[in-house]
Formats: sequence, C-alpha cells, structure tokens
Amino acid sequence: MIAEPLPFPRATPADYQCADDGPRYDPARHLALERPEKLWTLAELGYDAAAIAACPTEVAITAPFRVLSDQGVAVLREVTLGLKAQQTRLAGNRVPSHLAGGVYRSKFLRGLCNCPVIADFLSEIASMPLAPHSMPSQQLYVNYAPDDIAKAVDAWHFDGVGFDYVLMVSDPARLEGGAFQFFLGPKAEATELLGIDYLRKGATGELPAERVVSVAFPAAGYAIFQQGNMVVHRAARLLRPAERTTIVPAYVGLETDYPDPTAVEDMPHYGEPGILAELTRHAAWQAQAKLAGVIDRLSFAEDPETLCAALRAATADVERVLRSLGDGSRGS
Repeated sequence: MIAEPLPFPRATPADYQCADDGPRYDPARHLALERPEKLWTLAELGYDAAAIAACPTEVAITAPFRVLSDQGVAVLREVTLGLKAQQTRLAGNRVPSHLAGGVYRSKFLRGLCNCPVIADFLSEIASMPLAPHSMPSQQLYVNYAPDDIAKAVDAWHFDGVGFDYVLMVSDPARLEGGAFQFFLGPKAEATELLGIDYLRKGATGELPAERVVSVAFPAAGYAIFQQGNMVVHRAARLLRPAERTTIVPAYVGLETDYPDPTAVEDMPHYGEPGILAELTRHAAWQAQAKLAGVIDRLSFAEDPETLCAALRAATADVERVLRSLGDGSRGS
C-alpha cells in the first residue's frame, strides 16, 4: 500500500524561533541536481537475504552527487550560519554541536526539505516513493563543527530514520579531517566490533580501516544519499579548527508493507518541542495507510486468525508509539 505524504502541520511548536524575513527557497535558482555515478547495495554491505527483504529498497548509500547551485549553496550557508546561535551543545551527545527542527526555524529550509523536485529525484535513486519525513522536527538537522576538535563531528551510528541525505554546506577543500565515512558491513557486525550494546547512541571507537570508505565531496552543495537506518556512518574529527557544516534532510518511505524504521523508542527523549505530538501524528498516519490496505485487500473468506493478524500488523506502529509515550511520560 502506498501512503499519501503527511501534510506539514498547520501550527508550529511555540519554543521554535523562526524569522519570517529570511530568503525563500526557489528550486529553479537553488537546485542543480546531478545523478550519482555509483551506489552501494545492502548486499554489498554484507546484509543477508532476510534483512534485505525487510527493507523497501536494496539501495544502501550513494557516491557524492550535486544537489545545489552556487546560489543555493550561498543562501544555505547564510541561513545555517544565521541559525548557529540556536544550536544545541551537549557534552555527552553523539553530535556535540547540532540543530534539530530546521524546517520550523527557517522558511528556506522548510522549502528545501519539502521540495517535490528533490523528493522525486531521490525516489528515482531509491527505486521507491519517498516523501519528506512525517515528523517535521526530524526533517532537517544541521551539524556544526564541535568546539573541541578532539571529538568526532558525529560518532559511529546508524540513523533513527529510514532515508536521508548528508549535504556539505561549507567548502570541503578547506577542511583537514572531518571526513564523512561509512562502514562496509552490517550494523550488527559494527556493533560487535565496537564493543557496545546500542550503536544508535554513537560509538567513538575505530572500525577496521580497510572496511571504512571516506567520502570525498567535490564541493559544497554535494551530498550522499543513504538508507540511513541500515548504514553505519560517522563524521570523523577535524584535525584543525574549521567551519564544517552539513545538513541532513530526512525522508520516509511511502510503501507501508515494510517495518517502520523510525526510532520511536528513542525520540521521546530527544527533547524537541512538540515531538510527542509529532510521534502521535506519525503513528496515526502509518496506521491509516495500513488500515486502508486491510480494507482493500482482505477477502470474506479469511479465517479469524488471518483477520486478527491483519489488524495487529496495521496497528503495530500505534502500539509502539503508545509504549514509547508511556516511557517518555515517566521520564525514563
């Protein structure tokens, strides 16, 4: 069943600051899309047939490709630097300096992340329909260089969303270190090699160098696209202080016959304004599409066990979020 994209909410959580006088996004001026020359599949990362069958596409990650025009890069850099004062700095966080909820804070970022031209372009790469993520606070993260360059810009992890692209805002030619890297292996193996229990929280150890790919971005405005919940990746530490800014717009698959990769168990603890309501909207949207599939597909000849299984599968996302919200309300 193909879901309709969830519309952007009519209201904005009160704690976000948004400047209405900022630049407006225009795809005719700000985009310069070029297809990637290479991509890696889940099989090439070592996933077995069962893991691949549970994913809506076999695409794992691409080589860098151009997204923005020179003008688009200039405006995006202006916007992200202007938002830097609102960044979150957390000493123990996987990403020491970052900004969530970019689409609530900037009309330009909202236009960029909700651009149908980009969504269609990425859908072609993924060979499946994609839409901007159904939780707006997760539609765009801005990652900045940490104050302490002894720390990785972003530790080894896999994402709590199904799909995203990582776009270089600053000039990569000016950087020493700070490479975007990904592991040529499945996340279970990376977890074992790094000796941790939960890789989503991030790991600062090292993976075998011969199995780590360092991405060379040709210039600002280039990005990689990935099935982020399946690819173990990081932004390595800088060797010298520098401006290193990336944006990470997130997308959701519209094919609802696959498990939802959204990390609903973690998100109540993110602390973003309105995120609990966003999770509720996300679960209701998922269930709506899956229940429509039940209505459309089931025959009158089905036995009670099949009928019950269909309803349970259609409402599983709601049950996950209900458990997650219960955890969040207890402050655990």
